Amino acid sequence: MSGADAGERQSAAASTHPLAYVRRRHGWSYQDLARVIADNARILGVPMAARREKVWRWEHWGVVPEADSQRALARALGIPSRELELRPWPRWLPAHGGMPDGLPWTVEGSFTALTALLDNGASDPRGFPIADEQALLDAIADWDAAGAEGTTGAAGSAGSGGAAGAMGSMGSRALDKKAGSPSAAAGRGSPSAAAGRGSPSPAAGRGSASAAMAERWDEPVPGTRSGRVPRQANAAAAFRDDAVDKAVAAAVVDGPVIDWLEAGVLGLRKLDDRLGGAAVRHRVEADLRMVRGLLHRGQHERAHGARLLRVAADLAQLGGWAATDTGRLGAAQRHYLTGLRLAHSAGDRPLAVALWGGLALHAVIAGQPRDAVAAAEAGVRAAGGTPPAVRALAASRLSRAHAAVGADGASRRAVSEAERQLDLAERESGPSWLYWFDAAELAAQTGQSLLDLGHAHEARPLLEQALAMQDASYVRDRCLYSARAATARALTGDLEGARTLGREAARLSRHCGSPRIADTLDALKVRLDATR
Repeated sequence: MSGADAGERQSAAASTHPLAYVRRRHGWSYQDLARVIADNARILGVPMAARREKVWRWEHWGVVPEADSQRALARALGIPSRELELRPWPRWLPAHGGMPDGLPWTVEGSFTALTALLDNGASDPRGFPIADEQALLDAIADWDAAGAEGTTGAAGSAGSGGAAGAMGSMGSRALDKKAGSPSAAAGRGSPSAAAGRGSPSPAAGRGSASAAMAERWDEPVPGTRSGRVPRQANAAAAFRDDAVDKAVAAAVVDGPVIDWLEAGVLGLRKLDDRLGGAAVRHRVEADLRMVRGLLHRGQHERAHGARLLRVAADLAQLGGWAATDTGRLGAAQRHYLTGLRLAHSAGDRPLAVALWGGLALHAVIAGQPRDAVAAAEAGVRAAGGTPPAVRALAASRLSRAHAAVGADGASRRAVSEAERQLDLAERESGPSWLYWFDAAELAAQTGQSLLDLGHAHEARPLLEQALAMQDASYVRDRCLYSARAATARALTGDLEGARTLGREAARLSRHCGSPRIADTLDALKVRLDATR
């Protein structure tokens, strides 16, 4: 294989554009796809050259194909021409099977989204593309609309908004149409940086989440957009009975069963701390399938239905984090967006904050910093009225997102708010799944924000403080933060210290499966090799 061919294969495998997914699914190279389009264009009466370069530009430069090329490609894929008018490029491409459009924000819509995730989007290794910026903004607008439309019960309440009662009668499809209070999201891990253009304004009239931050954090903030969330025909018809394990579906769900399920998610989180996302992602998917079966036909009381939804949301959040850690960014986004629906239906606002934060982290890693700010701001709005530890998490994620767009002042203000809320958290416990967010984690996140902003001298002591304070059992995070501290040392001229920390990171990496760590270590090695 020539060097050019090898480079093309590598860039094709790395692309997250929906067109790249379509090509991989059909086994087409750039030239193959160009030929398919040209052949179908001729059938439509349009002469066209089969040039691979134009396909590459569509996929990597963001060039929009001319109308004739789109019509020809749609013909080849069996896509009705009206779809090209309803959904502009690239959204009409058949590449979003794991994230269905138009679902209501109800228990039934959440169940359908979970089924779609498990049937289409959970196990794909790296194939699904990442939704574009508009798709994320649409999800945020739907979230706000669902919050304005639904009830606003106490955050985390098992019976909030009638979700439990709806799930108690899932078998007869007597589904509640107004389930739960708004939720938001924030995931494990840490976003990184990018050049700055300031905060986007993803939904009309929403305003910046970082403005007057201290005054806004302590009040519950319902959704601000009043439009109706689109409805869809009965989602149960789309669910395939043969996808459910019959023994699980017939089970009776009681308190002890859900206690075991909840304890199991917490155990998986701690395994992820030690072993990395690759070690737990298949188990997370298996547990999600089991919970789906219990939701589908299990006989349970009102409160048990909400708890099952919460377990599903918790697993979806962990699944999103594990997918992010293993480089499966399309699958990660689908887990987080599905988890938001589940958390909303369960009435669990703190867990939704974790999910929005996960989307913010995901967007930074994917090189979409504007999306990171939009998701982090949604998390800030959802965090109103939640425990201080949850608000601290949301502020930390907002700081990382602002650092990603180069907004130095906004990032520092968010860090200050995170510190204030974490101080308050010492007097009020947060959710059990937030056990890992402490002073050491905040120091690490703050250090990474400063590193992303180009302030290596400020970042270095914080990253090293985080290492000194962090629990030794968090092997994956210790590895990652050792590598980042090594980068800070290298940037401040301490090359020998950087190599020492780099060797420690490499040693720890042998004990956890995380492609994200491998990428970080590779970048560190390149930096250190350049100084020899």
